[in-house]
Amino acid sequence: MPYVTAAVVFICQEMIAVLLFPLLSRWLGPKGQRAWDPLSIFKGIIERLVLFTALIHSYPQMLIAFGAMKLGTRLHDEQDARISNTYFLVGNLLSIFLAMVAAIITQKCWGA
Repeated sequence: MPYVTAAVVFICQEMIAVLLFPLLSRWLGPKGQRAWDPLSIFKGIIERLVLFTALIHSYPQMLIAFGAMKLGTRLHDEQDARISNTYFLVGNLLSIFLAMVAAIITQKCWGA
């Protein structure tokens, strides 16, 4: 039953993300790129799900792995840098923040 609570919290977090990330994309994102890219949305959901799952099970080390993966993929794509560093940083920090808040809420609901 506790995972039902976790699923509800995660879905609510993703509904907030669906509203925030297109705004962030319009504000800081590259010009001419659409805000509702299905592949980017899917990758963001998977990233936040992995972080959320790790955090509710007390594996904060996943934040380090997440940072290393994001940096590694960013360095590889640096040749055709369409995305500004500010957009990249703010987007990732917002994603981590959403996962952390959802994990804290879930753990409070679980009584941990």
